[in-house]
Amino acid sequence: MYKVSVVTPFHNVDMGMFQKCADGMRCQTIGFENIEWIIVVHNSKPHYFPLVTEMFKNDKNVIVKELNDDMHSPASPRNHGMQFVTSSYLGFLDADDSYTPDCLEVVRREMIETQSQVVTFRREYELEKESLHPHTEKVVWNQTEWRIVMDRKDFQLDKMFTGLWPFSTSRLFDVAFLRKHNLTFSDKVLWVEDVWHTGMCLMLADRVCYLPQFIGYHYFINSGSIIQDKKKPMEELIECFKSANIIIDDLSEMGVDITDTTNTLFTLLTQYYLASDLTVEQRRTLCDIARPYLEKLQKMSPSKIHTPEECYLSYHLSKEVLSNPEDPMASPMLKDAMNGWMDMMNILRNNASTDYGRHYHFDQVETLADYQRLVPMSDFENYKRLLDLQANIGESGILTTAPTRQYLVNAKEQLIPCTDDHLRPYMESFATTLKRHHNLLVAIVGPRKKQTNDGCTVETLESQMVKKYMWYYHYARGKCRATFSMPDDLFFKTEPKEEMHTICRYALLDRDIDQIVALDTRRVAEMFDYIIEHQEMLMTELRELDNVRADEVADAFRSGKPLAQALWHQLERVIAFGAGEYYDATTHMKQFTGQIPHNNGYYYTEETIYGRAVADDSDLFETLPSTGFHEYLPLEEDNATTVLPTNTKRGVPYQLVVTNNAGLYRYVTDHIVCIQETQLDKILFTIY
Repeated sequence: MYKVSVVTPFHNVDMGMFQKCADGMRCQTIGFENIEWIIVVHNSKPHYFPLVTEMFKNDKNVIVKELNDDMHSPASPRNHGMQFVTSSYLGFLDADDSYTPDCLEVVRREMIETQSQVVTFRREYELEKESLHPHTEKVVWNQTEWRIVMDRKDFQLDKMFTGLWPFSTSRLFDVAFLRKHNLTFSDKVLWVEDVWHTGMCLMLADRVCYLPQFIGYHYFINSGSIIQDKKKPMEELIECFKSANIIIDDLSEMGVDITDTTNTLFTLLTQYYLASDLTVEQRRTLCDIARPYLEKLQKMSPSKIHTPEECYLSYHLSKEVLSNPEDPMASPMLKDAMNGWMDMMNILRNNASTDYGRHYHFDQVETLADYQRLVPMSDFENYKRLLDLQANIGESGILTTAPTRQYLVNAKEQLIPCTDDHLRPYMESFATTLKRHHNLLVAIVGPRKKQTNDGCTVETLESQMVKKYMWYYHYARGKCRATFSMPDDLFFKTEPKEEMHTICRYALLDRDIDQIVALDTRRVAEMFDYIIEHQEMLMTELRELDNVRADEVADAFRSGKPLAQALWHQLERVIAFGAGEYYDATTHMKQFTGQIPHNNGYYYTEETIYGRAVADDSDLFETLPSTGFHEYLPLEEDNATTVLPTNTKRGVPYQLVVTNNAGLYRYVTDHIVCIQETQLDKILFTIY
């Protein structure tokens, strides 16, 4: 008898990702041989079933089944797999996710000790790319407690059904309980099927257990998931809208306060509706399906789960958009959302108690127009005295409630303040660029510069990004995320004049580089110039370290091919900003990189991370969500006032005006962008 069963639906999953899933199962402390693992290969390409079968040919505890039907959700393969369960306890694991090593042992033990029918644990997440929305669970439970056990008579429904609560995968279920109540996944709910299934299980259980402190599930959020892929065909949209209606009706009938769930579901549906290509007639059909349920939308109260801005948006957006199929883009709330209203309000709310916030009445701002009326545009000269108070006296609470962590020195030797919230998207995007690659990172880090009297260091953006990445991602989260041509400790050298030589020496020594990364193409060009200028010295050092590799490098120099192609046969891409003022550097760099794809990466400035390249060998960028609030100052007009994203004109150059998490409010930067297209959730632009 197995101790626990696990059902996994498999649909065209990358085998590398699935190998991580399998490794997680084999590492379970309960013992892999004690787990009955049922894998259902569902509607997959023909080669997958034999691949998965071969993978477990020596594992008697693994059952691999194939299912091909007309269903397009995990509900069908989960139900199919449940037929073969023989143990007393059941978990659901998606094929691109994994359990933490002690998950099944700990949760099974808690289920037995508490005699619960459902045990809920926590899930960490990993984003495929930082632009995805992290649909994961936050809770309002007391997280200082290891376990919270409730009987039906004392269910705390307000906590059980708040936020993104419904994932079936971060739970263990009692099999006898499921079979007694015939709790399979509904064949009528074809979208967010977990919401219906988990809701039914929780409301029919006699006892449930929550483990607020225990992280048992690693959730990989990928761009191809049903939730993340917002552009959908009409047939699928109808399924989504009808599924939401069934969930709302059935949960409401079971006694659940469905305010939070209804608002969350309809916010998602509205995003799909706006992102999809629909005729007016199709929009009318969807609005007719939604109309009775829009009346059930109620205003939510702000909490740790939902900010005041999210509560306001979730109530008004769906009503305004879905009630006007003829012109959904006319919604005032939609325009505010497209213009970054939530990001701006979040910044102002967090900093209303600062000296700057009180002076400019942040607490009175309710609309974007209020903000533009009450808060003047500013530049560095407006801030210099305030920043001097911070840096030279050690004052705080002037610009932000969060402490300033560093100052970034820009090309004008001006000090731009940084908080943790400001730097976080820089680090996440940088980590995404490096992840799963063997990188030649061309960056001059050098020693820390002077320390200011408020305890901050002064760094270049390049230096700070590399150091932060190494400290908080590479070391803290595991080196397997990315590898480098140069030993890790050499990124912290104290002699900047030696850094380029060190980078070049280790780059030549390493034949396995698949990606060159730098903040800009000028740095990459400098590296190749250094290699050419110091070729003889570098070759002498290389021969002392690896004579075979030295011969390969010598052949590369003689080949007549672009040097990067000749040196690194596995090189896939160069990622470095090379637009605008860096065009000349990019042209020079390509003398060495030849036909290797070049990606402009991210548009990093000290004030904001504003956008990322849309594709390789393209000078078009797209804006990133939630990196601050941006306005645009027309260059071609005298005494111009700023305009918002929805009012920008194609082909017109604008000066970027930034409000960020580091204490810059309506700050006029030196950065010039030319708008190419305004879309629902982003702007496409080029750099001047």
